[in-house]
Amino acid sequence: MLVDESPNEEGVLLDAVRRIEPDPKGYFGIHIHLSELRQQYRQDRYIRIAVRSFDTLTFNQEATIYVLTNSDVVLLCHDVAVEELDQPLSRVRTLFSEDPLTFGEEGTLDDRFTSWYDLSQPADYATFLALVEDIVDKALPRQQRGADGGNGAGRAMAGEPLSPSNLTAINERLQRTHLADLIRRQSAVLVHPGAQGEVMFREHYVSMIDLQRRLCPDVNLFGNTWLFQYLTETVDRRLLSVMSQSEYAPADDAISMNLNVSTVVSTAFQNFHEKARERVDKVIIELQTVDIFADMNAYVQARDWLQGQGYRVLIDGLTPLSLQFFDPSHLHADYVKIVWTPEFLSGVDDPRMSEMKDVIRDAGKEKVILVRVDSEEAVVWAVNLGIRRFQGHYIDRLVDAMIAKGII
Repeated sequence: MLVDESPNEEGVLLDAVRRIEPDPKGYFGIHIHLSELRQQYRQDRYIRIAVRSFDTLTFNQEATIYVLTNSDVVLLCHDVAVEELDQPLSRVRTLFSEDPLTFGEEGTLDDRFTSWYDLSQPADYATFLALVEDIVDKALPRQQRGADGGNGAGRAMAGEPLSPSNLTAINERLQRTHLADLIRRQSAVLVHPGAQGEVMFREHYVSMIDLQRRLCPDVNLFGNTWLFQYLTETVDRRLLSVMSQSEYAPADDAISMNLNVSTVVSTAFQNFHEKARERVDKVIIELQTVDIFADMNAYVQARDWLQGQGYRVLIDGLTPLSLQFFDPSHLHADYVKIVWTPEFLSGVDDPRMSEMKDVIRDAGKEKVILVRVDSEEAVVWAVNLGIRRFQGHYIDRLVDAMIAKGII
C-alpha cells in the first residue's frame, strides 16, 4: 500500500504536487473531508478503516494516499480510470453514512464529502496547489497543539512524533526492557440472573502509556498510526514471552491476550503454543477489527489455525458505526466485543436499536461482550437486549465487590 509514513505527511503531499507541475497530464486529486465529520465518527479507528478501503486501488494503480494531521485524506492519482474509485469511495461513504457530511449526492454541488480536481487543467491545478499549501501552513500549529495536550488520545501526549528514525531505537530498547510489571489485567464477567457473577476470563495487556513513560517519555508513541502498529508487534512478542512463564501460563482461570493477526503466525506465538498447548482451551486470542480488515485472508488463516488448535477467537473493537459497515457473525469468531457508547440510549424506536438486536441475534447472545462499561445504565441497557457478558471499569468495581462478599 502506498501510504507515505513521514511524520509530515502534508509536506510530502506538497512536494508531490509541485513535482507534477511540468507535466500534469493524466493526474487528478481527491480531497476527502473527514475532518468535517462529527466528533464521534472522527476517531483514529474509523479513519484507518476508511484508508484501508483504498488498498486495492493503491496496490494496483498509480495512486498514492495521504492521511493528513487533521484526519482529512487526499488521493493523488495518475492515469487511473474514475470508475476505479467508485467502489472504495462508496465503502467510505457507507462507513460514515449517518453523518450529515455524506448526505449530499456525490458529484453534485451538495457533495461536501469529497472535492475533485483535474490537475491537467491549469485552474484546477492552481486551486489544488493553493489548497495543499494552506493545509501545510495549518498543520504545524495543529501538531504543536497536539504535543502540548490537544484533543485526541494520540495527539494529547507530549513529545516528538514517532518516526522511522526513533522507532528503531525504541524497538531495540523495548526488547531489553522488563515488561512484567507493565502487564495489566481486566476481568470479563458473565452476570447470571439474581446478580450472581462469574469471571469468564482475565484479559492481559500491556499499558502503552506506562510503556511510553518508561521507554521514551519524549516521544509520542501514538502520533503515527502506522509506525505504532509496527511497534505493537514487538510488544506482542514480549507479552507472549512473559505469558509463557510458569506464573502466567494458563491454569484454571481463562486468560485473553490482544494480539496482531501477524503475531499469530510468528515464531513467538509458536513458542507460546508449545508451552500452553495442554491448556489452550483456557486461552482467548483477541484480534482488532482494523487489523482484520487490513488482510482478511490472513485473518481467516489465523482464525482457522487457532480454533483448530483449541484456542478461542475474539473480535475486538466493534462500535455502533462499524456494526453498520459489516455483520460480525460473518467473521465466525467465538466472541465479539461491542464498545459501549451513550449513542445506544437513543431510544427503543430508533432504527439502530432494531439493527443492534439483529446483530446480537445473528452473532449469538452468548458470544457478545459489552466492553468499556462505565455505568449501571449500560448494564441495564444490555441486559434488556439479552447481553449478559461485560467488561469495563464499572465491572471492575463490581468484581471487587463480589470478591469481597465471596460471590465469585
